[in-house]
Amino acid sequence: MTGLALTGRAPRLSLLALLAVYLAVWPHELGHAAVARLYGCKADPWTTDTNWYLAGSQGGAIDEGCLARHGGGAPALMALGGVAVNLLLLALAPLLGRWWLPARTAGGGVRWGLVATLFWALANAAEALSYLVVNTVWLHADMEIVARAGLGRWAWTAAGLVLGVMIVWGLRRPVRKAAAVLAESFADGGLSERLWRWGFAAYALAVGVAAVVSRALFS
Repeated sequence: MTGLALTGRAPRLSLLALLAVYLAVWPHELGHAAVARLYGCKADPWTTDTNWYLAGSQGGAIDEGCLARHGGGAPALMALGGVAVNLLLLALAPLLGRWWLPARTAGGGVRWGLVATLFWALANAAEALSYLVVNTVWLHADMEIVARAGLGRWAWTAAGLVLGVMIVWGLRRPVRKAAAVLAESFADGGLSERLWRWGFAAYALAVGVAAVVSRALFS
């Protein structure tokens, strides 16, 4: 790892990984705000309570009474708005990162767009599944609102598990592609392709666990 750190690549990767989390959490809160705005229950859909440390971030000032007057489905849709945005961004990541292109640039360097959007996809997947799986089994945060609306707590859990399997399957190829080019380009760091793959998996798990813990402590 010494060579990796000395060349400045570790800070670059760390920055991409951290930025990906911000670009998953802030749009998640915008999703809540946008749905509330559609119901006329929020004045400014672009204003959210997203902290720089992310824990305890919310969709901003939303008139809960206004949502309640629209019926139980309105609060549930507002609660699911964040997850919907995460899944949308996850679907957009392959297009924005052009995952079908070679992992190397014409000059032989790492195509950082692939790596950046892969981190972003993993962060969005972790954020969404932490709600749909963990917070439906252990009811908390937005999924409590969904459950109260009678939308089927365990149905959402099952849907989250199926979706999780699909996401893992869909991300296998880009993860292997990125891991291979990083292992070749950063051979001085001593990390094999397999370790890079496990690193991406550990990153997604860490983001998901951090999301669940922050909700438990600050929601």
